[in-house]
Amino acid sequence: MPEFYEIKIQGRLDPGWSEWFSGLQLSHLEGDETLLSGWLADQAALHGLLERIRDLNLTLISVNRV
Repeated sequence: MPEFYEIKIQGRLDPGWSEWFSGLQLSHLEGDETLLSGWLADQAALHGLLERIRDLNLTLISVNRV
């Protein structure tokens, strides 16, 4: 069952990365942070997304299921 997630990372990503991050919406927050938000199909999709974040050597701040 799809779940809505908010994933906060350190740094500012260009919104053009949205498709590469499973179509999640990218929003810039105050400071040097980006929020990825949207629906993910299942836990496998979440883990795949977290692997992409790791592979880009981005700093993960938080993961919240809303």
